[in-house]
Amino acid sequence: MCIAVPAEVISIDGPMAVVDVYGERFTVSLMMMSETVQPGDFVALQAQRYAVTKIAREDAQAARRFFEDLFPELADRAQTARVA
Repeated sequence: MCIAVPAEVISIDGPMAVVDVYGERFTVSLMMMSETVQPGDFVALQAQRYAVTKIAREDAQAARRFFEDLFPELADRAQTARVA
């Protein structure tokens, strides 16, 4: 079973994107995406390496709250990243 993690797209360079996940940035592949994404969009990540689908901002925020409820340290990390 895999859990898709919501990530905000920061920048795009060809088939790759830099995304933000709780204040950490990753470079991920967009090659599995059927939709076009732009900076500011949210995507679901699989294995922290592949964006697999575009998700609505509201759904991404709800998923992040869910993960933060399960893992409070994520909320702390996200808050620290917003302040920095």
